[in-house]
Amino acid sequence: MNRHDPQLGVFIRKHASAAALYCDVTLLCVMSDDHQKNLIEFEEREEYNVSALIVYFRKFNSPFSIVNKIFNASRYIRATRHGLKQIASKNGMHDVTHAYILLRPAIVAWWLKLTKGIPFLVSEQWSGYPTGKFASKNFLSKFFYRWFFRRAGAATAVSAFLKNRMETSGLRNNYTITPNVIEPIERKHPPLPDNGKIKILTVADLADEIKNISTTISVFAEIEKSVHNIEFHIIGHGKDETKLKNLALELGVLNKTVFFHGVKKNEEVYQYLYSSHFLVMNSRFETFSLICIEAMSCGIPVIATRCGGPDEFITPENGILIEPGNNEELRTAITGMISGYKNYDSSRLIRFAAANFNAEQAGKKFELIYKKLIDKVGN
Repeated sequence: MNRHDPQLGVFIRKHASAAALYCDVTLLCVMSDDHQKNLIEFEEREEYNVSALIVYFRKFNSPFSIVNKIFNASRYIRATRHGLKQIASKNGMHDVTHAYILLRPAIVAWWLKLTKGIPFLVSEQWSGYPTGKFASKNFLSKFFYRWFFRRAGAATAVSAFLKNRMETSGLRNNYTITPNVIEPIERKHPPLPDNGKIKILTVADLADEIKNISTTISVFAEIEKSVHNIEFHIIGHGKDETKLKNLALELGVLNKTVFFHGVKKNEEVYQYLYSSHFLVMNSRFETFSLICIEAMSCGIPVIATRCGGPDEFITPENGILIEPGNNEELRTAITGMISGYKNYDSSRLIRFAAANFNAEQAGKKFELIYKKLIDKVGN
């Protein structure tokens, strides 16, 4: 939903689109922008059955982090108030606040409950619970996370793995597991040219401490020395992009058999999925891994790590699970998939993804939660 990064928050938009199948949904996104001139800017969108209002506020930057936090929190509150006012003037007051990702949205949702009696729920996908980032927060931050989370009328998590890690972190509530969903995608873009090569794909934020793409590049470069009909395509951007490109350059594979394509819109990602032979997801942690399901929905198998979310849906019928950080298992899996990807039943993969991760199922779950919260207010 971000004007600079079309993939940022796409999983939130997909859940909102699922809920919109059964409810009137307006999506409010409030985010900072380092580059804009105006203090607050608005962008309205109508897509995937969802009315979205995106409010950008100019990010405050100074040498002092505490000053930045205070000013940016103030600007976030101001931008949120403007967004809520604009939505209310157009649609009237809403019945339920669905706060997605702690902490600021949950604070806003709690305030709306306190001042206007609007019930709220919280949904989470953050990998910081399994990675230890939440545990490393100071005592006060963790207290507020737990305090606001427990005051939500309901909570959802995208996997049982994430739910368990959140409960272990002290975030207790009445959870519903709502996996990420796939959507019907129109094939607006032509498939990539077929050059006779086996195309391996990774789609990820280029943050190597979690996604471990450097290891995938290194293992691929070793395999490529003896298997000459393969290519490795990487979609995404992030803080380690230059580092990863330099690694590929050092190994002699950059723009020869390893290609970086930058950030892509969701429809463009599907173009690459349809044109690839299998996906590699070599993360150290994943709360779900939507890209694995999207790959299956295009009929291609996946190699993924036992890193949390993927453990719950990847089986020998749709892919290969390996241990995180095990280079030998990764090498064996890629080599085996190069020769064995044709053994997977594409139609079976498509049916599996469509049957278990469709928008209708998620939308029904959200509708049920919303109705229960509204009924509690009425009683």
